[in-house]
Amino acid sequence: MEQVPHPGTTPTTLKECTRKAASNKAKHYTVENSWETLLKKVEEYDMDHVQNWKDDIDTLLVFAGLFSAVVTAFLIESYQWLSEDAGDVTVNLLKQISQQLRDPQFVPAEPEAFQPPASSIRINCFWLLSLILALISSLLGLLCKQWLREHGRDTYISTPAKALALRQLRRDSLEVWHVPKLVAATPILLELALFLFFAGLLELSWARHLALFVVCMFSVGLGAGVYTITTFLPLLTNVYNDLTQKDLEIPPFRFICPYKSPQSWAVYRFSCMMLRQLPPAVGLAFAKRGYHWWTAITPEQNWPVSDMRVLDAFDKIPSPPLSMRYELRALEWATRMYQDSPSMHSHFQNILQSLCLHPSVTMAGILNYWTLSIWEDFTKEDVQEELSDMEKFQETRWQDSLGWYMSTSRAPSIPDPILLSHVGIQVLYWYNHWHSLVEDISTTTVHDLSVSISFFQSIGLDAAIALRFFVPFPIVAKLWSHPDPESQRESLSLIQVYKESWNAYPGPEEEGDERLAFIAALIKHLKQDHGGHRSILLTSTQGQNFIRFVNDGIIQHRLYECPEWESDTHRRSTFITEWTQATESIADLRPIPKPQPVPALVEIGEHASHGDSNTSNIRASTSWSYRH
Repeated sequence: MEQVPHPGTTPTTLKECTRKAASNKAKHYTVENSWETLLKKVEEYDMDHVQNWKDDIDTLLVFAGLFSAVVTAFLIESYQWLSEDAGDVTVNLLKQISQQLRDPQFVPAEPEAFQPPASSIRINCFWLLSLILALISSLLGLLCKQWLREHGRDTYISTPAKALALRQLRRDSLEVWHVPKLVAATPILLELALFLFFAGLLELSWARHLALFVVCMFSVGLGAGVYTITTFLPLLTNVYNDLTQKDLEIPPFRFICPYKSPQSWAVYRFSCMMLRQLPPAVGLAFAKRGYHWWTAITPEQNWPVSDMRVLDAFDKIPSPPLSMRYELRALEWATRMYQDSPSMHSHFQNILQSLCLHPSVTMAGILNYWTLSIWEDFTKEDVQEELSDMEKFQETRWQDSLGWYMSTSRAPSIPDPILLSHVGIQVLYWYNHWHSLVEDISTTTVHDLSVSISFFQSIGLDAAIALRFFVPFPIVAKLWSHPDPESQRESLSLIQVYKESWNAYPGPEEEGDERLAFIAALIKHLKQDHGGHRSILLTSTQGQNFIRFVNDGIIQHRLYECPEWESDTHRRSTFITEWTQATESIADLRPIPKPQPVPALVEIGEHASHGDSNTSNIRASTSWSYRH
């Protein structure tokens, strides 16, 4: 992870991007409307929590009822083991009568008092406690449902302010009287009852047979292991992530452990409390090594707030898209899922337009047009078109040879989804930063752009994405065609970046060759009017030399030839023709070899006799290729 300088002119976060729009609407509401809106939001939040508790309790009551029935069935049988079997008593009496009949002088011994086996006592203790805890859990669940029903009961209140005050009073009272803790303890009691039942089963299997005990022990141990691991994993992951979170760096995409439960929260809080009892020297030792010891051992008030701490870590970064990483990932997933829904198009358009991102970055990071965004300068209208009709948008890019080569060029070698990658979010940051530099071109733009490109290379991002042409072409194209002659002249220094990218290729054409996409983008750039300002590549000696350099590379590496994996030879022919037309004003440009037809392939029919012309058995191909 590398430290990234943040431009001060860039908007800070998604909150800042949408705050102005929200503030403009606020003036249209009355005080009464504001109180009612606030009350509605608070009620939604409150009732959502209450409904979640009720759902948990309902599930618990169903499980507790089934579990109690199972335990009761076992207890009916095991309870008999605590008293002497009537059948055994009858057998002993019959034996005594039989012996007295054979020997009238026989005096029977005093029968010993019945003592149940110790294992039977332990088994019944385990199962009785299990049944009692299950019933207590059910009782507590019923009580909690009654309390929550009264908590959410509507009462006629004269004003929204008083209704909000009553809602807050009830919420505070729930906290003071520990109702949330009692709700959380209810499933823990049931889980404890389940483990007591397992203990009784193990005791029973141990008393009966070793093989039976081994099978039961393995099964119970597996379940107990999963329970223990999922209980302690949230503690370990939260403490480790908080401890190792470094300052002044781009935070990695941090996942949260989903194994959240009342018992895992209790373990988390208790463990942090015990860690805080360690000598202060321990915390100082961690702090000296750059670890956030006190943050790691200071948990939030509940799981949702703890999750928000993960999101808030990115609010400290003042530059998008780094500050909106989780929001962008959410939008990327949502657009994939709901883009086919017409009712969502306008909402997606509003949201994406509100982002403090260049449209090309939006197309790359959210709509996954990474390849095209390197070669084409997208606008807000392009984003709207893609959202409205994705197939039509893609067809318009593929219909000509230039768009086809730019669309099929090599994409960055970043795993999908790219926003989960540390490299992917950094590349998005730099692309957005570069686009923002050329939106308002000044005397320092070229220098700032050159410095940031060098830094991009120094931290290895160009190698990480495995692209030779890693600088988006539209960024430099805006400088080459800028109305200010001084900015144009300074931008000629960026030619070296593309020369190095071109020379990074070993020679022959590769699949997804970026050189073809670069040539296609360059053709469009040279042909455009740019508001009456021609590209400096056409008007300056250095620019013309660069065009000659590219033209010589086309000839040297035979990029005019159609490779075996490209079936449409006409596309390559059109592509080279457009390059020739775009560069016809350049003097001393070596001509591209002319195409010539491939000799027809002749197939001799199997029934043709010697001397026959076999005209009907000829299969000819009209395909074209470029001369070697």
